[in-house]
Amino acid sequence: MGHDLRPLDIDVQALMRGLVHELRNPLSAILTASSLLPGAQGLDEETEMLLDVVSKEARRMNRILTEFSTFAKPPKQHPEPTDITVIVRELARAESKSSAPIAIQDEMPAELWAYADPHGTTQAIQHIIENAREVLPEGGNIRLTGGQKEESVWIAINDSGPGLSENSLERAFQPFFSNKPASTGLGLSIARMVLRASGGDCHIENAHDGGPNGAIVTVELPLAKARVEGQTERNEALQTA
Repeated sequence: MGHDLRPLDIDVQALMRGLVHELRNPLSAILTASSLLPGAQGLDEETEMLLDVVSKEARRMNRILTEFSTFAKPPKQHPEPTDITVIVRELARAESKSSAPIAIQDEMPAELWAYADPHGTTQAIQHIIENAREVLPEGGNIRLTGGQKEESVWIAINDSGPGLSENSLERAFQPFFSNKPASTGLGLSIARMVLRASGGDCHIENAHDGGPNGAIVTVELPLAKARVEGQTERNEALQTA
């Protein structure tokens, strides 16, 4: 009697969510233990060093699990009028304090109102900025620009890294694709997924406009029409007053 070799009907996303859940508990225990043990008395220098390695790798695993969790079950988006410049500048400020000497070139307008989910947009742009920083391990520049065109707003994150090959440009948003050994390859995939859920998108290309060398990731989001129309009415009222 032959065996049934048909592929199993598996909900892959449910499987990924279950795996993340099962790994969280032991990882939390490792993180807790590795944070408490260095304070114990009588530990030699080598043991302290090994505990530091365990702690760093456990934090990296926690970040990977968080990315997997978001990829497996993206949070529902709740778009609303959002000033994107506030989000970008807060993230850039945090990035400028990273270990590598990153110079932020802020060329963003005073404000840029999009119709987007504030949390999701923050998450997406954070992934993009982190991706830019990862190609600058020795430091460099990240240039931030933005503006409005027709029914949308745009933000461009331009790093001064080496740029991408044609193959990497084509595959940049594919899940699990990365040229960086320590990366899950999910950051840009999650960014695009979250932005599209708010009616936006993002794309990547190599620099060609005279700015820093490297890659440019451009984010596009729907224009917050109600906010723009309200501002226009207020300006007209001030002009006629």
